[in-house]
Amino acid sequence: MKNKIKERIYDFFINSSDFNGIPLRNISEEFEIDYKHSIDLIKELVEEEIVSIQSSTNPHIILNRHYPIENQLQVLEDAKKNELLELEKVGDIRIVCENTEFPICLYPSPKHLEENRDLSAFENEIYTKQLALAEAQLKPVFFEIEVLERYSNDPRFEFDFEDYSGSISCKYDENYNPIVREEDQIFIQTFGLGFDKESNRVAVVYLRYLKDLTKEHQTFWKSKEVKESCKMLEEYHENTIQGNWTNSYSVFTGFLGELSCLNDLANEIFGKQLFRENFNEEKRPKEFTFFFIPTLKNYNEFVLLLDKMISDNINKDFFKDKIELCDIKQIEDGVVERISKGTLRLFEEWLLIHYKTANQEVIQSILKPFREIRKQRQNPAHRIDENIYDKKYIEKQREVIRDAFSSMRALREIFQQHPKANNFEIPDWLETGEMKVF
Repeated sequence: MKNKIKERIYDFFINSSDFNGIPLRNISEEFEIDYKHSIDLIKELVEEEIVSIQSSTNPHIILNRHYPIENQLQVLEDAKKNELLELEKVGDIRIVCENTEFPICLYPSPKHLEENRDLSAFENEIYTKQLALAEAQLKPVFFEIEVLERYSNDPRFEFDFEDYSGSISCKYDENYNPIVREEDQIFIQTFGLGFDKESNRVAVVYLRYLKDLTKEHQTFWKSKEVKESCKMLEEYHENTIQGNWTNSYSVFTGFLGELSCLNDLANEIFGKQLFRENFNEEKRPKEFTFFFIPTLKNYNEFVLLLDKMISDNINKDFFKDKIELCDIKQIEDGVVERISKGTLRLFEEWLLIHYKTANQEVIQSILKPFREIRKQRQNPAHRIDENIYDKKYIEKQREVIRDAFSSMRALREIFQQHPKANNFEIPDWLETGEMKVF
């Protein structure tokens, strides 16, 4: 009987669709043996390292780890107290269920699978093999952050990344056919952000989601795997494992929130938007996040994008009839040239007129990061630089987005002081949320 139970547990696991375990109660019912006696037989298999159990609110997959044998034996012994099933009635339907919050499922042990399972069917599916050997489905696997750039730069993939998590999938045409070859038809439901021991960013994916990569892409990801000790970001763990919403946002999301709020305030007070675009939701540029490889090219492209979202995005019509939009330059007697003022200059002149402060240098200091971004954008436009890899660009990007966010927030707070903004409600997450440079 013990051998039959061992084979049933093994067969159930290897034939399941998602590396599932068989419920404990099934053993006594299928083999028509006493429930407590079935538990004693299973305990022997656990002691022999042939069977492993999971007991949780969802024991049908191996969530985080296999537990010490003594813990498993105690859980099984305690399960004898739940010999009787509960009968629940919902309308005319009678439901028989376990009298416990933590049901039990049975699995072949990793040791037993290693010794007996034929893995030839998995070929080069490296991560699927690990699940086939009963590794925990929510085991975090860490990768060099550059592994993501392959997908973020390829327009054939849907690449979403905000704050500290994202997803990847191949794109489909209007007939719902994938636009990539079969080997590239991949899907990662969720990946997150982590750090190595030197605080370098790394990508983290739970093992169960790596199996949705093709064997070709599993091989690619394996080549980028980080072997040293890493930790996932607390916010990603809280959200995906604990199921809790966090009160932290990336400074990128904070910047977009402040820009949008500033636009809403301008509409409320003056009836016109200060910026032409808000970049909310689907309009958010996918590149508006930290870059994955710290190169001069990536840094310059980020500065270019940020300048487009600030200086190029300022609505000149906002200043119409409020200040002079052009400089008048005398060319010769009776001939003048009208030269359009830059958007940042228009904004500064308008602020100096409408925002009264004892120290007008405050306005200059607020706009200084925007001017620096414009200056950095213009420099590469007039020369050709060799692209280089240097981790200094990580900190340079952190600095430029931190300063841009602080300036956008300061401008929002200035507009918020206007008498016509008395009844305007600032989104709570902007006021109380913690903005982080992950």
